[in-house]
Amino acid sequence: MADSTLKNGTSEHRRTFDARVYDLCRLIPVGRVTTYGWIAAAIDPPVGMEPFAFERIKPRWVGYALARCPGDVPWQRVINRQGGLSLKPGHEHQRALLEDEGVVFETSGRVNLERFGWKPNDA
Repeated sequence: MADSTLKNGTSEHRRTFDARVYDLCRLIPVGRVTTYGWIAAAIDPPVGMEPFAFERIKPRWVGYALARCPGDVPWQRVINRQGGLSLKPGHEHQRALLEDEGVVFETSGRVNLERFGWKPNDA
């Protein structure tokens, strides 16, 4: 399965993957964050897909899923592995939402993942 299959939304695998991403994101407690990679690590490869290939690209697929997420998914709680926000349009809004939930940003603009990080396996 090519990376573009999930990006373009043409696959049952994509719908299943997206649903799993959304379910995991809904578990993130208020005031906590997780990373694309931590979400990705909790999702098994689709049936018939080479596990090694899936491991390399699944954090990106989490990003694709969140770009199309329903309104009840707390997308703002997913950040990059360095504790930073992706610098795309809307990142100021994401930061404001997280700060409203009590997440503190360091002077570097990053979140301390040891303090605020949440892994799906913590649930």
